[in-house]
Amino acid sequence: MSWTDEQPMAVGTVQVVTTSNGGHPPEFFAERIVDKLIRVADTAPQPIRDQAHAFREQMKVVVLDGIKRAIASDRAYQTHLMLEKGK
Repeated sequence: MSWTDEQPMAVGTVQVVTTSNGGHPPEFFAERIVDKLIRVADTAPQPIRDQAHAFREQMKVVVLDGIKRAIASDRAYQTHLMLEKGK
């Protein structure tokens, strides 16, 4: 296949969320990540649905913690770089 061959491509659903006065908080990203990882079918039996929703909430806590740690680490790294350049 050459680069001139046409291939069909599907984009899917695109969602745009805007914010005023800065970026989104870590909780926003944790929610989006968990949304992509875990989906709970409305047709699942109620006990399974309840368990899946509980698991989803636990995963949101784990993902949010990871995001916050990454932010703190990056801020420490950026501070180090700025202090190093200021010498």
